[in-house]
Amino acid sequence: MNMKKIILLSSIVALLSACGSSGNGELIGVQNRQIWNPTDPYGMVFIPQGSFNMGPSDQDVPFSNVTASKTISVGAFYMDETEITNNEYRQFVTWVRDSLAHIILGEAGIEGHLIEEDRFGNFLDPARINWNTRIRWNDQEVREILEEEMYLPEHERLNGRREFDTRKYVYKYQVLDVQAASVKSKREGDATGKRDRSEFLSEVEVSIFPDTLTWIHDYAYSFNDPFTKNYFFHPAFDNYPVVGINWKQATAFTKWRTQMMNAFFRKIKQPVLPEFRLPTESEWEYASRGGLDFSPYPWGGPYTRNIKGCFLANFKPLRGDYVADGGLKTMKTASYEYGLPL
Repeated sequence: MNMKKIILLSSIVALLSACGSSGNGELIGVQNRQIWNPTDPYGMVFIPQGSFNMGPSDQDVPFSNVTASKTISVGAFYMDETEITNNEYRQFVTWVRDSLAHIILGEAGIEGHLIEEDRFGNFLDPARINWNTRIRWNDQEVREILEEEMYLPEHERLNGRREFDTRKYVYKYQVLDVQAASVKSKREGDATGKRDRSEFLSEVEVSIFPDTLTWIHDYAYSFNDPFTKNYFFHPAFDNYPVVGINWKQATAFTKWRTQMMNAFFRKIKQPVLPEFRLPTESEWEYASRGGLDFSPYPWGGPYTRNIKGCFLANFKPLRGDYVADGGLKTMKTASYEYGLPL
């Protein structure tokens, strides 16, 4: 009996000591927080904080006469090492396409694409789409259901070939306009955080497929038909920069990239990352200057060639001699690291 009392008393003491981890009344913050050791996002480089003179440099005399440079401070950030490639953007396009197929097949009641019960056998109302199910594109029933919803109608098909209707590739995401909420609360004298924020929630829909015709309508009288037909589709151009993307599509890509990355971190119970976004004008110029404040190019000096006479980047050189820099049009990303196309 005494032994039982001793055991019970020790349990109470242990319980009290566990509850008493509040720092003896001192301000010590929330304890046992998860440790976060961030790593560089894949394909990105770290740009340290700093300041630079934004605008014309001292070597751009005509421009300096009408525009004054100013000193700008920029916080640290990560930036993609190269342009987004065709294959990277195609991952986005494929995700949107497959999501559309999952929704259509789930609503049609195709087995495996709809979850009607949870893992405990409880009925779900409404049912949920099963995003992990493999889409059986060649299954006859699946083909018939997706025929009208995802493929070009027969009268639009070239040589009768069955192709996806990329006009239906629409990405939807939500935006919380915190700036508008702050301005309205301040204007109307509301206490911060007291207003119903659904008023500032909006859903954005963006057609995300690249404008493949940009090769023709942006370059008059040039034979760019092969690029129009193959540039975004052929594996030979996988590591070339994606073209034909507007600002809305680029922004949608950053929202999807954030969603994809943070969904993975939530799955493994890790802290999420800040949102991906497009760089600001000052961030772009700061990173592009490469730490050289008064040089028009990141490699320094006013010259576009290295000591061997090779172009240091892919751009429109000279007059009409567009292959002088090693590439007639776009080049593979990271091709000019040493001044020579690889």
